[in-house]
Amino acid sequence: MAAFTPLASGDPEQVGRYRLVGRLGQGGMGRVYLAQSPSGRTVAVKVVRAVLADDPGFRRRFVREVAAARLVKGVFTAAVVDADPEGRPAWLATEYVPGLSLGDALAEYGAWPEHAVRQLGAALAEALGVIHRAGVVHRDLKPSNVLLAADGPRVIDFGISVAAKDTLLTETGVVIGTPGFIPPEQLRGERTGPAADVFALGAVLAYTGSGTGPFGNGAGHAVNYRVMHEKPDLGGLPSALAEVTARCLAKNPEKRPAIPELLKELGQVPGNLPDGRIAQTDWLPGPVAASIARIHAEAARLTFEEKDTLELSPGPAPPVAEPDDAPAAVLPAPGGRNHLTRRRLLAGLAATAVVAVVATTALLDGFGPGQDEKPRSTPKVKQLWSRPLDGGLSLDVVSDGAVYLSSAEQHTVQALNARDGSRLWQRQTTGANTSVMSASGGMLYYASGESLYAAGADNGETRWENKEYRLRFAPVTVDDAAYSNLAGHLLAQDVGTGKLRWTYPLGNGAKDDVAIVGSRVYALADRVLHAVNTGTGTREWTFEAGSALVTAPVVASGTVYAGGRDGTLYAVDTRTGKEVWRQGFDGKLRDPRTADGADAPVVAGGVVYFENDGYVSAFDAGTGKPLWRHRPAADETKMLSVAAGTVYFLDLAAGNLHALDARSGLPKWTENLASRIEWRPYLVDGVVYYEDGDRLRAVSVVN
Repeated sequence: MAAFTPLASGDPEQVGRYRLVGRLGQGGMGRVYLAQSPSGRTVAVKVVRAVLADDPGFRRRFVREVAAARLVKGVFTAAVVDADPEGRPAWLATEYVPGLSLGDALAEYGAWPEHAVRQLGAALAEALGVIHRAGVVHRDLKPSNVLLAADGPRVIDFGISVAAKDTLLTETGVVIGTPGFIPPEQLRGERTGPAADVFALGAVLAYTGSGTGPFGNGAGHAVNYRVMHEKPDLGGLPSALAEVTARCLAKNPEKRPAIPELLKELGQVPGNLPDGRIAQTDWLPGPVAASIARIHAEAARLTFEEKDTLELSPGPAPPVAEPDDAPAAVLPAPGGRNHLTRRRLLAGLAATAVVAVVATTALLDGFGPGQDEKPRSTPKVKQLWSRPLDGGLSLDVVSDGAVYLSSAEQHTVQALNARDGSRLWQRQTTGANTSVMSASGGMLYYASGESLYAAGADNGETRWENKEYRLRFAPVTVDDAAYSNLAGHLLAQDVGTGKLRWTYPLGNGAKDDVAIVGSRVYALADRVLHAVNTGTGTREWTFEAGSALVTAPVVASGTVYAGGRDGTLYAVDTRTGKEVWRQGFDGKLRDPRTADGADAPVVAGGVVYFENDGYVSAFDAGTGKPLWRHRPAADETKMLSVAAGTVYFLDLAAGNLHALDARSGLPKWTENLASRIEWRPYLVDGVVYYEDGDRLRAVSVVN
């Protein structure tokens, strides 16, 4: 399906004050164009066909359409931007909403599972409630008039809706609607009200859950006859869903449930946020969610270069959250939990856009169970190089264009060129249990025997030795100092000599990860976050969390973020040590997998991305407001990076690399990298480095 087509010969270039740039589609009423306002706002403009505009009866109906659309207002409504129902041509401009129609989704991917049908039904019921409170009846609710956008479903196309007080069309014998979704009273020419939309909602539920209409297919008059005289066929629905759907499809409109009753019955789903938005991310079938993600990504990067041509080009990169005074340095934990520098750009994917007049919406954040995701036919990763892991070599660290490996068996440390896998250097060590601990600031730190060695990252030559390796620590270099946690004490050492500058007591439960920003080093011990002056080693403040802090601290824009064992994410002011906000996972959202499984938060473009083995989530960095939440279908996940508008994480047991849209949480794609990936994968500058059995592989990510 094409998102749009160029303007054709005979198409207007301007309608009202809007410059038309492409065709979005057409229907019985006329064509819909993609357009721009003088200020650059993107809108959809519906232009009425000239032959209809000359018909007095049709023009009356179009005037009613515009009036009805203007009446529907609220938080779940995309407003009418502008209209001229009396103009020549007559036209209506609405907000541009990219998305996939429910009809297209069902045709492409088939029927939905019960939980997804119920959540969709609850959202549509809420939408109808907004419409009816405005005194409007839609009168043509059907799958093609439900748009599945990245931020939730929308009821679209008020082309035949009328004000509730004007329920009889003036044209004798005219029945407007779609066979199978028109209620019996409307077919009989009787007065219709909100119950007519409830009937149509029941037909939509049945169609979504079974893939076929409740009154079958065929000629319109035959379908209408079955609506009037036969029971609906609901055999393809689960019993509980069939029961509520059957009541919606009652022949007598007075026996159909009211909207509040439907909301209560269909809306009993876990994961709702306090403000009513749906935060659970598994309501959409995976393939549908992936398609919507591509549409949403494409819409984010539309630019208009010519009057009659729509050109796709990458949008400008949103600002990357910068730390207080200097780049934050994060210490990798021994054993390989890596914390990388990230940057966020906008990138687009070819997609489909569906545009129509929006009536209302229920906001649904995120989507998509990981188990429903399927690898795309076009590979999203490309192998750059691979090398055998001979002699017990293992991947330890990737930093500054080099891949560092070690062999406890052969007592060696090796550096490879990250671009092509060629060997840069290899050093023989003197002790057992050799392992590279960290690399930063031009320095490499590796353990061998009972010592920690500091070496030049470019050649592996030893600078100094510390004989306290048996206590296991891994420094991070910033300027001329190396900071690390050793036996419950924070240390600062001279990079050139290893001479101790100062120590600071952290106490029991101290974590290996530290972050250095400007004049402070941030370290964790059990529940406490410490801020220590880098020059003097004195405490500036401490913050106590509600549970043990298990992630590396991450600092951006005056805030330090850290995750707790119970899955809570904390945001703390770097100046005062006071809590800015916290977001937890309580009740039904609590997952035992979160214990000790969290990765360091990633801050990019004003958003904090957090993975804790139970969920991958996005929060507003300033307020903590949940933006979306994705629940991976995996027992052990690892957050890798956020880059190019994409969140990357691994299902280690299955060896799958998953990509989510950073704006919406919708899956972009899934690629299998190996049968299983060990716990030292890295993603640096668009390349994933990982162990695949007895080989080390480097694959580039293609967006």
